[in-house]
Amino acid sequence: MNANENSSKANARLNRIKIVSRIFRVLIGICVVIFALTAIVALLQSIIVLLGGKVVPGQSMTVHLTFSPSQTYVVPSAIPLSVQFLGATHLCLLAFGVIVLNRLFKLYEHGSFFAVGNVRSIKILGLVVAGNGLIQTVLEFIAPQRSIYFNQLVLGLLIMLIAWIIDEGRKIQEEQELTV
Repeated sequence: MNANENSSKANARLNRIKIVSRIFRVLIGICVVIFALTAIVALLQSIIVLLGGKVVPGQSMTVHLTFSPSQTYVVPSAIPLSVQFLGATHLCLLAFGVIVLNRLFKLYEHGSFFAVGNVRSIKILGLVVAGNGLIQTVLEFIAPQRSIYFNQLVLGLLIMLIAWIIDEGRKIQEEQELTV
């Protein structure tokens, strides 16, 4: 078996991973831009209405703010402060998660697959998902129906477990490379 054939197959696989990583980084960027533009338009519409813009009955905008399946608000002033705080924390966590995910795909794009930075990024993503699950659980608990969901919390812990396994495998591989 020729060693060059294996390396060309490996290079083709690496190139596919790099291309897919680049595509996902571009998609993440597009989603961030769309979300930012949507938020800006909604903010401008709210400011126009607050400054005395005309509201035509039947044609005015109706907003439903949903923080969890059991908590939907129509009037922003009716949102309790605790729900506002948890909602803002949720958005900050999501933004941070998108930044970390973009960083992970950037590492993959550069050909780094089992490095310390990748494991750290995966652990952080697990913490973000678990934190989001914790926020959703608290939001559901303070809702009138008081239902509790642990799905995202368990998923985040699973992601952190996978990151730990990858890190241990990386350490074993490093030790074997140093062994003569």
